[in-house]
Amino acid sequence: MQTNATSLRCAVRVTHLIDQLPAIPTQDWVGQCARALSVIGPHATAISIAANTHQGSDQIEVISSGVATGAQTLPGGSPDSRALAFQDKCERITKLGFTIPESAEERGLVGALQSIDARWQASPIGRTLSNGQLSSPILSCIPIATGEDGLGLINIIAFEKDAPDQAPMEALNILYAVHEILNKRAHEALQRVNNPRAWLTEREHAVLDLLIEGHSVRVIAEKLGRSAHTVHDHVKNLHKKIQASSRGELIAKSLGYVKSPRVGPDPVLMPFPGEQMTEIKPTHVMARPLHP
Repeated sequence: MQTNATSLRCAVRVTHLIDQLPAIPTQDWVGQCARALSVIGPHATAISIAANTHQGSDQIEVISSGVATGAQTLPGGSPDSRALAFQDKCERITKLGFTIPESAEERGLVGALQSIDARWQASPIGRTLSNGQLSSPILSCIPIATGEDGLGLINIIAFEKDAPDQAPMEALNILYAVHEILNKRAHEALQRVNNPRAWLTEREHAVLDLLIEGHSVRVIAEKLGRSAHTVHDHVKNLHKKIQASSRGELIAKSLGYVKSPRVGPDPVLMPFPGEQMTEIKPTHVMARPLHP
């Protein structure tokens, strides 16, 4: 019962943090994604990478990356030195070193890295994890744009040696369960980020935050110490980047309130060797009939 309770608590926390991810391409989006996934289990480290991908190849070009160590993140969400070292290595990765199954190129993938490639430790990501004394990695791939020159969000979650034995499998269950909402939010935010100009600048983000609070252009200009003309230009750029035709639509899209259909089918699932997926629910619960 304790294990299930822990898993459910982690699942709720991860779902809540994913739901809080911006629906727009902010500069720290990938870092926020890593922080959300790092609470998926005890002693977990999460690596998130937005990258250009190539069909039938393990080559990638990293666009943005983020790393968070759930057990060692400092107060306020700032990463520790080890997380920064991981991120520096991730920024320089040019190939995965293993092949994603063809069936997952459009559907996406959630799986144990050792089930995807038994020699995963020889890959660039595998060496990075091993040097950091992390094991039992789980891979999540979300294809955002497919084809010969694609775009994807790659997430890797690995565990400290003192993590509970069941932590990786429970985390894989959770990652599979939250794949749909993460997939939806990643598509909303990252579908155009292979164009460097698509990312919101820090100033545009500041203007947007103040617009969401309901401030006028004049008030925003006063708060930021800029001219109203400059702020108006920022607002125009925001409309272009977020593809909004009105102030209301701009704010609604920014907050993720625009309805969109479910993105794609369920991902390919590859559990740890010898393991099967288990339903996360409290044990010893007996269903009772409802009476009017």
